[in-house]
Amino acid sequence: MKKLFSLLTSIALTFSSFNIGEASTKANAASLRFAAQQRGTTIKFVPRQIREVNRRKRFTIKARYPQAVGAAGGLRLAKLNQELRKFIDKEVNKFRRDAGPPEERTSSSGSTFESKYKVTYAEGDLISIAFLIEAYYEGAVHGSYNTIVFNYDLTSGKMLKLADLFKPGANYLKPISDYSIVSLRKEKEGVPDSDWIDGAAPKLENYQSWNITREGLDIEFDPYQVGPYAEGPHEVLIPYSVLKDIINPAGPLARVIGKQ
Repeated sequence: MKKLFSLLTSIALTFSSFNIGEASTKANAASLRFAAQQRGTTIKFVPRQIREVNRRKRFTIKARYPQAVGAAGGLRLAKLNQELRKFIDKEVNKFRRDAGPPEERTSSSGSTFESKYKVTYAEGDLISIAFLIEAYYEGAVHGSYNTIVFNYDLTSGKMLKLADLFKPGANYLKPISDYSIVSLRKEKEGVPDSDWIDGAAPKLENYQSWNITREGLDIEFDPYQVGPYAEGPHEVLIPYSVLKDIINPAGPLARVIGKQ
C-alpha cells in the first residue's frame, strides 16, 4: 500500500511540474509576442485641453496637448500621459506667473496663451511631439511663439536628449549644423540679413528643437534665431542618410531606420 501511495504521489508531482513548466513557457511566449507587437504598434492619441480665464489678471489660456489611448500599453502609457501633462503644465504655469495687467490699461483684451501640437513619430517605443507655444503679454508690441519638443522612450520611461541618438563621443552637431546652414542659405538666397544664419552654428543651444520623423531629423528654428521676427520660424529636415555614419546602432534612430 505504501509503495502504491508513493508511486501515485510521484506521478502527481511529475504532472504538476509539467503543467507549471508548460504554463511558464506559454507566459514567456505571450510576453515575447506582446513585445514584438509593441515594437510595430502605432500609438494613438486623443486631444485634451486646459482652458482658463482669469478676469483679475486679464489672461486667457487655451492649451492643447495629447494623451495616449489603448489598453495594450498599460502602465507605460499611463506614465507617458503623466509626463505629457507635466510637460504642458510647466509652460502654462510659467505663463500664469508672468501674465498680469500692465500698470496702464491697454486697448487689448489681455494676455493670451495657446498651445498646439503635432505628433511627428509614435511607433513602438518612441514618441516625438512638437508643441507650438503662442503667447501674448498685455502691453507688448507683439506676441511670441516658439517650438518646444517632447521626445520620449517608452521602454526606459525617460525623455531623450539629442546626444542619445548618436554614437558616444560623436561630433554630431557639425553635420547637423553644416546641412542646416546649406539649407537655410538656399532658402534665404538674396536676403541681405543672411548673417542671422549664425543661429545655426554647431552649438547645442541652437539645436534644442528637434523631432524624430520617418524621413529624417526635423529641426525647428524659432523667430529671431536665423532670421528676423517677420520671417517667422524656419524648418530643416535632415535625411538620415546624412547622419548614418554617426547614428548609434543601439540607439533610438536605429529602430526608426530599421523600419524603412
